[in-house]
Amino acid sequence: MKRILYILCSILLLTGGLSAQAKKKGADHHKDMREKVRAEKRAFLMRELALTAGEVDALMPVLNELDDKRFALWRSTETLGRRVRQGDKTLTEAELNTYLEQMLDFHVREAELERTYYLRCRSTLPAEKLVRLPMVCKDFARRFFERHKR
Repeated sequence: MKRILYILCSILLLTGGLSAQAKKKGADHHKDMREKVRAEKRAFLMRELALTAGEVDALMPVLNELDDKRFALWRSTETLGRRVRQGDKTLTEAELNTYLEQMLDFHVREAELERTYYLRCRSTLPAEKLVRLPMVCKDFARRFFERHKR
């Protein structure tokens, strides 16, 4: 009996350690991917907007912060959004209306974030580049996700 208990405890400890390693590896992968996206975005913006190194160095912290806040905002609608996109037939009328409200609020809050952060870039970029910045950022996102579809 002690032998079985010892084996079970060993298995539980081993699987718990593996689970913790897998979570850490997942977090590391997420961080690596975020850094890859940011590096590619930096190069894309430099090329498409003809930015100097100084301009892009001043711009990227603002855009990274905007992306982080936009991602957090997106995550707030993720649960119901996934169910809607997957065509979950068990969604109730109330859940669908909740999702509609979340989606509409998301778009308003995202627009407010973009306004705030793009206006912060006024001191960094001349108007000619600043006007093109939102379009170029959207173009980068579209191209990046097209290349990295699963």
